[in-house]
Amino acid sequence: MKTLVGTVMACIVLAACGSSDALGSPSAPPSASPTRSPVAIKPALAGLLDRDGPPPAAYASVFGGFVVNVQWARLQTSAGGDIAADNPIDQAITLVRQIDPTGKDGLKIRLLAGTSAPLWAKQIGGEPVAVLDPSTGVAGTIGRFWTADFGAAYSELMTKLAAKYDSTPEVREITISRCTTVFAEPFIRDAGSPMTVSNLLAAGFTVAADQQCHRDEIAAHDVWKSTRSDLSFNPYQVIGGPKRETDEAFTEQMMELCRSALGARCVLANNSLRVPPQYSDMYNRMKELGPPIAFQTASLSRIGNLSQTLDVAISLGAGSVELPVGFDQNAPATLASYDLQLAAQASS
Repeated sequence: MKTLVGTVMACIVLAACGSSDALGSPSAPPSASPTRSPVAIKPALAGLLDRDGPPPAAYASVFGGFVVNVQWARLQTSAGGDIAADNPIDQAITLVRQIDPTGKDGLKIRLLAGTSAPLWAKQIGGEPVAVLDPSTGVAGTIGRFWTADFGAAYSELMTKLAAKYDSTPEVREITISRCTTVFAEPFIRDAGSPMTVSNLLAAGFTVAADQQCHRDEIAAHDVWKSTRSDLSFNPYQVIGGPKRETDEAFTEQMMELCRSALGARCVLANNSLRVPPQYSDMYNRMKELGPPIAFQTASLSRIGNLSQTLDVAISLGAGSVELPVGFDQNAPATLASYDLQLAAQASS
């Protein structure tokens, strides 16, 4: 399901970065051509995660970390500004170190752009655009995320966040969130809200520009060399045509692009897993592409059955799952086996 705020608990893998420098003159000895060592990707987020901060103390042993939900507006209050001190990410790092001094637990940064972007970003290229999520009724305003100038601001944010947190062991994963409206789900365009669709189109939104936005937001995350980037997939909602439709082929193309561009740093994700599954074809393609794979379940009222949903996640190859609010209706012992199975897949 969707969360406006959440915690980050992160899972990350092993990748290479860099190549040998250009050779000098032909007479130069071999030692004159230094090579840069590969950068190790941090361990993957593994097991059960609390989607909104640290789990209750009684459940800490059966969780692998938590999500820190942070608004872009809390991180960068002015255009081109530095990352704010003592922000929610800093606070979560301090907290996870207190909870788990061993370093096993990790954080996922769920970056909230869209309606949670700073006003200066929302005003790039024009006045903010009003949007409404039709499934929850949550409303707000967004910037023109599909434009190059907005993309440049997002890329600068990624560069600054990576400089500050890429080497932090506890930060394992960050969401890819540039092309979003209300939630950190870039393939949702709130197509069921006529007001949102009308406002987006009036502000200059086009499908072509939006699809380029998706390509560019993936590229913007290449600055994270040790940390994985989590991209939440849904069948892409096409707006502006004569009827509502989805383009799952485009979604799958972006899965492949993400893996091609970022390799094992790309976490294939979805934030609405339930039983019966809504998107079987999409989930099967995620499974075919292989780990790292992560899920957030639907809310407890929509999930169907928590145990069965976790079984589905495990069958799809997931290494981590964010549980719904209310998961503590289940005893820690009931959840322990799921945590172990997910963690085993995350490390395989």
